[in-house]
Amino acid sequence: MEIKTILLWVLLLTYVVPGYIFGFQKLIGQKEKVRQFKGWGYPLWLMRLLGFVEVLGSSMMLYGPTRVYGMALFPIILAGAIYTHIKFRDPKKEVMTPVYVGLHLLVIFLLNLSIA
Repeated sequence: MEIKTILLWVLLLTYVVPGYIFGFQKLIGQKEKVRQFKGWGYPLWLMRLLGFVEVLGSSMMLYGPTRVYGMALFPIILAGAIYTHIKFRDPKKEVMTPVYVGLHLLVIFLLNLSIA
């Protein structure tokens, strides 16, 4: 197996596993996620929808033919997260986390293009 392919899979797994974790936390209505969404004034149906999209996108990223479509779902979610953290004046760390996640996604996208 080529180094680029190994690197792609390492980056994919380090993106997808947290995507599943955070997605399922929203889907099942974990207390902390419910508290956050209520604190921001967002409806709980939105939390569950985002959880579903995160799990769906993560699943799509694991399969080559749907990978790009799965990746396309996340910039929208990440932009919403950045907006929310800025709007509610959350600590800088909270604002920067989705920025770093977006950069991680960009590297996966570019690496995927170079292999395809």
